[in-house]
Amino acid sequence: MKKNLVSYLVYISLVFLLITLLRKEYIVFPETIHVTYLGLSFITLFLGFIFQGLSYKVLLKNHGYFITARDAIISYGLPVFGRYIPGKFWVHLGRASYINKHYGYPFNEITYISLSSQFIGIWIVILFCSVVLVMANISLMLKLLVLVLWVALTLIIFTSYFHQLFSWLVFKIRKKKVQVPILSFRENLRVFPVFILFWGLYGVSFYLLSLSMYAQVSPLTISFFPLSAVIGIAALFAPGGLGAREAVLTGLLKLDSIGLVLATSISVFSRVWFLVGESFIFALAMILKVLRKPKTPIAR
Repeated sequence: MKKNLVSYLVYISLVFLLITLLRKEYIVFPETIHVTYLGLSFITLFLGFIFQGLSYKVLLKNHGYFITARDAIISYGLPVFGRYIPGKFWVHLGRASYINKHYGYPFNEITYISLSSQFIGIWIVILFCSVVLVMANISLMLKLLVLVLWVALTLIIFTSYFHQLFSWLVFKIRKKKVQVPILSFRENLRVFPVFILFWGLYGVSFYLLSLSMYAQVSPLTISFFPLSAVIGIAALFAPGGLGAREAVLTGLLKLDSIGLVLATSISVFSRVWFLVGESFIFALAMILKVLRKPKTPIAR
């Protein structure tokens, strides 16, 4: 069952994606667009997806598991629409299922490593945004809030005492255990650059998208999409971060002196824009899967 999970997820996630898009009416296009900036935005976005897929290879190698770059992209791309299924773990289960099927690595361990990648990404994004927002013309309270969030997350995922305290608090509040990885800062130091790379590419691509819609945005806009994305991840009630991400983007664009109408248009169109990126990595994964040799030697 586990080895075929990714196949089931592909079909189920596509159904949920279609239902979600139809219900939310997210198929919206701007009336005017700067084609050059939009094209550059998509190129940068696609590169971001490719490097995010490759980050799984780097992360697994850091834990002593070796896979090819092709399989890293396939395992990331095939279940990418799983994020639209209610619940936040289907993407990780689908990714682990593919690796387990083709390499025989332990399913639970690979799932845990995949989940840890999400927390590393969130930590890096909040760190990056803390640095960027310090230079922004926003309230001191908001700057302190972002900094406090980063410090809290650092303590939770990198120290055993605060990790146990957080797990205990969540259990007391929700009456159920929530698996939050505890990581070694020193051991994961080598994987940080690839995470910084793909999140940076996402940020630059959104900046170019904003320019394509004739918004007079500042370079600080580079931090807006990564920050809104991790808030969307944290919003457990929103499949794929739908609604939550757009609301945060609209608020951040307004802070950058963008009018409400234009800010809303950019944030809503960014959903279609990002969906094109997801479709790209899904199609690439499907092509690579078809071209994949039946047996892939494990590189040591």
